[in-house]
Amino acid sequence: MSDLAALLRNKKQLQEDQEAQTSDINEQCPVEIKSFYDRLEDWLSDLIEEKIILTSYERKRLGSYYSKRFKLKAGEDEIEFIPKKRVVVGSTGKIQMKTKKGNIFFIRDRDGIWKQVVSKSPLNVETLTKPYFRGLLKSLLS
Repeated sequence: MSDLAALLRNKKQLQEDQEAQTSDINEQCPVEIKSFYDRLEDWLSDLIEEKIILTSYERKRLGSYYSKRFKLKAGEDEIEFIPKKRVVVGSTGKIQMKTKKGNIFFIRDRDGIWKQVVSKSPLNVETLTKPYFRGLLKSLLS
């Protein structure tokens, strides 16, 4: 009986630890998403100031918390950045970039660095930098 009790105590403790870790990630996530959007706005600030690109936000419910969709509009083209609740193993955030040409995913690694998922199998990612992101936008809008 004591072996069973020990096993069940261990399982309960593991479940509580996992729930606490998930809660920590969920609390970080809205802050990290806002930081991601702020970075994109900073990288595109010259185009936003010239009103070549327009930006807007839309509130979105993600499970137990609210987050924001970020929208870029350049002429007739609109690009949406949509936070995703389900994250990839080893990451602490995931955002979908939705365009007419398709969807692109960005993940935030455990070090806080945002990366574009280039391919899923095998996993191939590209670190998101200002020149890389502007080049990506150029290819999507042309």
